[in-house]
Amino acid sequence: MVRIAVSLIALLSLLTSAAAQTPPAPSAPAKPAAKKQAPKAAAGARAPASTETGPCQIGVISAIGDQFSVQHVGLTMFGNEYLEAPIDAWGLDDLLVTRVRAAAPGIAVRKITYANGAFRPYYHPEAKLFRNNRDDLTALVRQIAGGANCERYIVATKSRVSVDGTNQSIEGVGVYKNWASPSGRGVVVAYFLLNVFDGRTFEIHRAPSRNFGDVLASSFSNKNDDIRILNDLDFPKTPEQATNNATLRDCARSLITAKLDKFLPAYIKGE
Repeated sequence: MVRIAVSLIALLSLLTSAAAQTPPAPSAPAKPAAKKQAPKAAAGARAPASTETGPCQIGVISAIGDQFSVQHVGLTMFGNEYLEAPIDAWGLDDLLVTRVRAAAPGIAVRKITYANGAFRPYYHPEAKLFRNNRDDLTALVRQIAGGANCERYIVATKSRVSVDGTNQSIEGVGVYKNWASPSGRGVVVAYFLLNVFDGRTFEIHRAPSRNFGDVLASSFSNKNDDIRILNDLDFPKTPEQATNNATLRDCARSLITAKLDKFLPAYIKGE
């Protein structure tokens, strides 16, 4: 009995020792910590515009290239139709900067940017008994120029002109047609004004003078610097049709380029 008890004790000792030496089952590998994704930019957020540095002799502020006016003049007031199309993608304001640089070789020209809608109160002011457009424009240009410290500023703003033979008007860059116009005909217009501001006082320079020969020559010319007639135009009926119309875009750019190249040299020289 003693031998049997001793044998059992020895056997239990061996089993306990073997169990202690058995390696533990491998645990599942730890999952790497998930990386946090960078927050996405808010939809529609615009990257900050690059700021031009260095001396500035001419600052350019253009407010003509945001929208395209489409005016259909009916036989009666009930036939009048008007719409506006966004055309920032046409680059008309950048075109103005390009033409100023071409007309002013060797001169430091800078595009002066401004917040969207900055010119809205100027183009659509509150009704006032007495309003001075020049004073309003001067205050706006002074605010937009900020610390640009340019010697001069060339400012382009839309103007409103009556459509020939009607009581309707059209503003800035656009196209119009009359109820009596032949099918497919449209008149592309570019009505805008140029003003030159002193960079220190913000006084408006006197517009370049035209000599008697220029006035006489223009009186015998059938060419109008502000319009271009298209005789094979699919007249737009929606803002999208106007925005996506390459013919209207190219015609507007050509019209503005020709007008600027004709008049800018005199504005830059300050004659």
